[in-house]
Amino acid sequence: MGRLSGAVCIFDLDGTLVDSAPDLSAALNVMLERAGLKPISPDETRPYVGEGAKALLKLGYGRQGLEFPEGEEADALVNDYVEVYASRIADLSRPFPGLEGALEQLQSEGAALSVCTNKKEVLARPLLEQLNLLHWFEPVIGSDTLEERKPSPLPLQHILNVTQADRGIMIGDTHTDKRAADAANLPCVIATFGYGRGDEALADASWFERFEDLPDLILQQLG
Repeated sequence: MGRLSGAVCIFDLDGTLVDSAPDLSAALNVMLERAGLKPISPDETRPYVGEGAKALLKLGYGRQGLEFPEGEEADALVNDYVEVYASRIADLSRPFPGLEGALEQLQSEGAALSVCTNKKEVLARPLLEQLNLLHWFEPVIGSDTLEERKPSPLPLQHILNVTQADRGIMIGDTHTDKRAADAANLPCVIATFGYGRGDEALADASWFERFEDLPDLILQQLG
């Protein structure tokens, strides 16, 4: 039995496993162009990636001094954005360097691997599949899988129950991940290369700079 037998490592997706900002930004710019607005750069969108499609659209409109619509019009724009994004979900997105080696090492130590993302599950699974990562993770919990999403502790608690783990850790990149872990009474480590760097809410977080360093850090926390 490995040192992490009975443990589950719960990964965020965007900004943690995968640099998806280029495709999310490109889809946003398609929507802005349709509305006769100017594009914005991926660097501007990165801090908002974990907040969902509506947050990205609000950002794009707000950068140009416009209020994003409410109600049915907003819902229609969000649905259109999701369609555009789904059509190019892995054109530019790539796993962060060193990921699969870290996953292999964690699995060899007996850990279960799961994903908890605020991306819809109907988008998360195709993204992971197209990048040949889906086979590592079960379950994959998205914002539409359960009745609550991060920062609620419910998705993390659900993963613990499904995997029958006696302990777990959240690996993420934003304050949403840390808040969910805190609420679920789980340790959390944050990727410095993700989308939450510079967020004051993460000032006291445990950080890792490379996936090569992650297994040893998790062993220190859970082993």
